Amino acid sequence: MLYDYADLRTDQDLYTLLDEYEEIVLIAWSMGVWAGQQLFHSVASKFKAAIAINGTLRPIDDQFGIPENVVQATFDNLDEKQRLKFYYRMCRDRGLHRLFLENQPMRSIENQKDELAALLENTRNHSSEKSMYDCAIVSERDLVMPTKNQLNYWPEKMVHRVDGSHFLFYDFSSWDGILGGLGF
Repeated sequence: MLYDYADLRTDQDLYTLLDEYEEIVLIAWSMGVWAGQQLFHSVASKFKAAIAINGTLRPIDDQFGIPENVVQATFDNLDEKQRLKFYYRMCRDRGLHRLFLENQPMRSIENQKDELAALLENTRNHSSEKSMYDCAIVSERDLVMPTKNQLNYWPEKMVHRVDGSHFLFYDFSSWDGILGGLGF
């Protein structure tokens, strides 16, 4: 699992690691959809499938992602109180939110602000390379990456719409559970 997209360089040789597996499926979520494209586009043929969940290749974009003013305001005002509000918007349900908080990422506000600053800077350059994703799962009630903007981005034939919020992983009992409904 990869996270923290402040710097997409890694100490591990990811491409060598990929060679150790017989079958690989990339499941990328939120900003990770963009990051996955950046990291793995050149080796996309190694993946059996690549699934985008509640994200696009233009993650900070008024029409195809999170509106830039929303991301900038999040960056400008991020503190513990705002982070908790963001987590609630991500979950949209008190029970899901409570469960998420019990398992929340152990990241500092400063670390998350560094990541947001890098994303604000780096996602502005839109690559002309073709998407490596085979399918896009889009939640009907995504209050973080607006559902409408995701639907504006992805070709309709790629979209698998699901009931849920931005964070939908507790709706599945395993990675195979995500893939099962998609035919992979």
